[in-house]
Amino acid sequence: MRSKRKVVPLVIRKKLSLLIIVLGIIIFLYPTLNDHYESYQQNKILKQWQENLQDMDQTGSDIEEETDAGLVVPSSSPVAEALPTSSQPSSQPSPLAVKTTPRPVTLPQKNIEGVLTIDKIDLKLPILTDATVNNLKISVASIAKTGKVGAVGNYAIAGHRNLTYGKNFNRLDEVTEGDFIEVNTGSKTYIYKVVDKQYVLPEDVWVLKGNGKDREITLITCHPMENPTHRIAIKGIMVQSKE
Repeated sequence: MRSKRKVVPLVIRKKLSLLIIVLGIIIFLYPTLNDHYESYQQNKILKQWQENLQDMDQTGSDIEEETDAGLVVPSSSPVAEALPTSSQPSSQPSPLAVKTTPRPVTLPQKNIEGVLTIDKIDLKLPILTDATVNNLKISVASIAKTGKVGAVGNYAIAGHRNLTYGKNFNRLDEVTEGDFIEVNTGSKTYIYKVVDKQYVLPEDVWVLKGNGKDREITLITCHPMENPTHRIAIKGIMVQSKE
């Protein structure tokens, strides 16, 4: 009986030691695992975005092809009267008698406004709507009650400056005047040229305001990366928009 009493505590100690080791490994690996998860979420959103655009393109092509072959035209309409008389018997179905219905487009799960690209720092991220805590855990996000992309005003986007190199706005400090920022909304691509770079205090919210005449963009993140006391604000002015 005595030997059994000695064995039980030993087993418990071994299990506790193993548990402590496992917890230590999890804590040590958490930042890496979290970065991988965020990257997975970003890639998933970007993939959904691309698939959505492909679906819309395909739907548009299908509608155009089907319209050429099957637009319904009432016989009493001026268009029908202007069409050349067919030599086929009237009992034959007209090639203009096929009615089409567009396929539904599957929207991304996340409400994204577009894709932010900065070639200078190899950045390509989905822009989520509203810079909430949860959204900023995944990607960059637009700041509520600021401007809209491509419109007169200041389209402000916030993002974390993760310690992992190249993660989110980690390299934003490398962006300088003359660099270009692109925002692709799916229907248009808006190109902004960086005109200013400032280091401001967290309470300096004036950097989020527009000047009332330009189509601006402002990217904002913490500075420095560890124990941040300031914010980096990269401001650009739109120079081009293209389909």
